Amino acid sequence: MRLQRSKKAQTLIIMLLLTSLCITVMGFTVYRIATNALTQEVQSAYHVSLLRTQDRVESYLKQIDQAVLQFEKLPALEALASPQKEENNLEILNLLETMLRMQTSLEDVDNIALYRLSTNRLYSTNHQVSSYQDDYAEVIKQFEQLQVNQAFFNSNVKQTPTTVYVRKLPIFQSTKSFYIIIHLNQKFFDHILGAHNESKGTYFMLDEHGSLLQYRGDLNAERLLKDVVPIITEEKPASDELFTAYLPPSYNGWVFGFAISNAELFMKMNGIRSGIFILAGILLGLAILVTVLSTNRLWRGWSDIVSLLDDSTASGSSRQRANPSRGNGARPSEAASLALDEFRQIYDKMQRIKDTRDELKEQVKELTPEIREAFIRNMLQKGLRSEADLEKCRRYHISLLPGSYSCYCVEIDQYKSMAELYSEVDLYYFRYGLSMVIQEVIDAHGQGVVSAHGDGRFLALMTVQESAPEKASAAMLESASAIRSFIKQYFPFTVSIGVSLVRKDFAYMSVSAQEAEEALKHKLVTGTNEVIPIAEFLPDTTNGEQEPLPISFRELENDLIYAIRSLDRELAYRYIDGLNALQGLRSISYQWLQSQLTEMVFSIYRTLGGSLRKPVTEPLMIELMELATLDEWTGWLKTQAVNRLTAGLAQEHLEHMQKVAEQLTAYIDTHNEEDLRLEGCCKALNVPVSIARQALKEVRDTTFSECLLQSRIAKAQRWLAETDMGVEEIASRLQYSNAQNFSRTFKKAVGVPPGHYRRGIG
Repeated sequence: MRLQRSKKAQTLIIMLLLTSLCITVMGFTVYRIATNALTQEVQSAYHVSLLRTQDRVESYLKQIDQAVLQFEKLPALEALASPQKEENNLEILNLLETMLRMQTSLEDVDNIALYRLSTNRLYSTNHQVSSYQDDYAEVIKQFEQLQVNQAFFNSNVKQTPTTVYVRKLPIFQSTKSFYIIIHLNQKFFDHILGAHNESKGTYFMLDEHGSLLQYRGDLNAERLLKDVVPIITEEKPASDELFTAYLPPSYNGWVFGFAISNAELFMKMNGIRSGIFILAGILLGLAILVTVLSTNRLWRGWSDIVSLLDDSTASGSSRQRANPSRGNGARPSEAASLALDEFRQIYDKMQRIKDTRDELKEQVKELTPEIREAFIRNMLQKGLRSEADLEKCRRYHISLLPGSYSCYCVEIDQYKSMAELYSEVDLYYFRYGLSMVIQEVIDAHGQGVVSAHGDGRFLALMTVQESAPEKASAAMLESASAIRSFIKQYFPFTVSIGVSLVRKDFAYMSVSAQEAEEALKHKLVTGTNEVIPIAEFLPDTTNGEQEPLPISFRELENDLIYAIRSLDRELAYRYIDGLNALQGLRSISYQWLQSQLTEMVFSIYRTLGGSLRKPVTEPLMIELMELATLDEWTGWLKTQAVNRLTAGLAQEHLEHMQKVAEQLTAYIDTHNEEDLRLEGCCKALNVPVSIARQALKEVRDTTFSECLLQSRIAKAQRWLAETDMGVEEIASRLQYSNAQNFSRTFKKAVGVPPGHYRRGIG
C-alpha cells in the first residue's frame, strides 16, 4: 500500500514537473520559431523593399548618365575641351542653357556646374559662379585625391547640406578636360529612403568605400557607424540588439540596408514569452514545493531504484533471498515480491534504453567520419557559397582561416607499378600515411582538410591567415615542398603535387581544386617528384607594369554555372556584364580572349547541358568565331547560353513539379476517405515533403489542405448526385466529425447546402 501511494504521489509530481517544463519548452520553442519565422518574413519583406529602393537609385543614376552622355556630345563642349581654346560667350551660354535643361529634367537637382581644368573656371546653372567657386573648391579637391572617374560626396554648398555627384568628362577619352558637378537636395533621399517619421527603423545607404552616404529613421549616425556599418564592411557578427537587413553591393558598389532594434521588432512576442515563462515558473515552483513535502514518502522507493541501478549484481542475490527454494515451503510476502518485481521492471527498461543509446552512439561514431569525408569531397567539388555550408563546416569541425587558401592535388608517382609490387594492405597503409603527412603539414602551416581522390591521389585544402597574395603563395609552395621532401625521405615512393592559384573567396574552391588537378597534367614536362604550381603555366595576361586582368575566366565560369543552376537569369546577366571590365584593355589580344571565352562556353554547356534529360545542342565553333566585339559576346552569352540553359533547366523543373503534383492529387483522390496527412502521402509516394508543397504551390497554386478539401467536396457532389447516401454517412466517410461541420464546409465551397444541391440536381 505504501508503494502504491508513493507511486501515485510520484505520478502527480512528475505530471506537475512535466507540465511546467513542457509549457516552458513550448513557450521557448514557440518564441524561437515565431521570431525566426518573423525574422525571415521581415528579412524577405525588407529585401524586396530594398531592391525597389536600389532599382530606383540605379534608374536615377542611369538617367543622370544618359543626360551626361548627351551633354558630352555638344559641339560647344567639344570646342571648349581644347586647352588653348579661348572662351566664347555664345558657346558658354549654349552650355549653360543645356545644363539648365538637364537640371529641369532631373528631379531633386539643385544645381549643375561645369568645371574646366585648363582655366580652373566654374560654370553654374544659377549664374552665381563667383559665390559657388569657393563652395565647390573643397569638393573638387576631395575628388581629385580619390583619382577616380566619378564619386559622390556629402558636403555643404552655399551653406546648404547636399550630396554632390562629380564626374570627369569626356567619358570615353583618356584625357579629361572637365568635371561636371551635380548636387542633389535632401528631398531626393527623402523620396528614396522615406521621411524620418514615416516608419519605424532606419533605412541607410553606404557608398563604394563603406562610408555612410545617407540615412533616414530613428537611429542616429553614431549608432549606425558603431553597430551596423561594421556588420557590412568588416563582416562582424550582427548585434543581438539590432535587426539588420541589407543587399549585396550594387553595380556601383553602394549598399542599401535597413536596421531596427529587436526590442521594437519583437515587442509583442516578448510580452507573450514573458507571460508564458511566468506561468511556467509558477507551475515549476508549485511542483518543487510538492516535491519537498513528499520527499520523505518517496525516498524509500527512489533509494531502491538507485540501489538497483548502482549494483545490478546485488539485485540478483536479493531476488534469490526474496524467492527461496520451493522445497523449504517458505514464500516471501506478496507486497515485497510485488515491489521488487515493479522496480526490477523499471530497472530492466532503463537498462534497455541505456543499451540502445550506447548502440546508437557507436553507430553514429562509425558513420560520422564517412559523412564528414563525403562533405569534404562535395565542398572541394562545389565550393562554399551559403551560410548553411559554413555551418556544416563548423558541425564537422572543419576549421578554415579567413585569409587566403589554395588547393593541392597530391599523386603517388608510378602508383600502378606499385600495385604489382605491394599487397592491398601495404597500399592501404601507404595511402593512410600519405594522408596523415599532408594533414600534419597543413596543420603546421595553417588549417585545412585532405580527402582521397581516387587510387593514389589526394585533394587537400590549405588556408592561411596571410591575406597578401605573394606571401600566401610562398607559404603554400613551402608546405607543398615539405610534403614532397618528407615522402621522398621516409616512404618507398615519391609524389607530384599540383598547386592552384591563391584565392580568398571560398565560393571558388571548386575552381582551385580543378586547377590543382590540371597542374598535374604538366608532369609530362616537369617530370615526377615535383611541386607544380598552376601559375607557371597560365598565359601571361600582363604587359610591362600593367595590372593583371580584372576578371578570372575560371571564376566567371563557376559563377555562371551556379546562377544558371539556381535559375537566376538576372544574377547570370550581372556576372556576364563583368566582362565589360575588359573593354579598352590593349594588353590582351582578341585571339586570346576569344579562345578563353570559347573554352568557357563549351565547358558550361558540357557541365549543365549534359545533366539535362534532353541535352541542349552545343553551339557551333563557326558561330562563336563570328562574334567580333565584347558587346556581341555578352549579348550572345545572355541569349544563347544563359537563356537556353536556364529554359532547359526550368522546363525540367516544371515537368518534375507537374509529375509530383499529378501523383499527389491522384493519391489524394484515391484515399480521400482516409485521415490523410501530407507526411503520410509523401512517404507513400517516396517524395520529400518540401518538394510536394512546392509542386502544389507552383502547379496548382494551392496547398495540401485545399487540395484535399476540393477532392472530398468533388466526391461528395458525385455521391449526392448519383447515390441515395445520407449526409451523415457522407460526412462520416469523408472524415468529418459531424454532419453540421460537413454541411457548413460544403456550403462554403459550393454555395448551397448538400440537401439543396441534391434537390437542384434532381
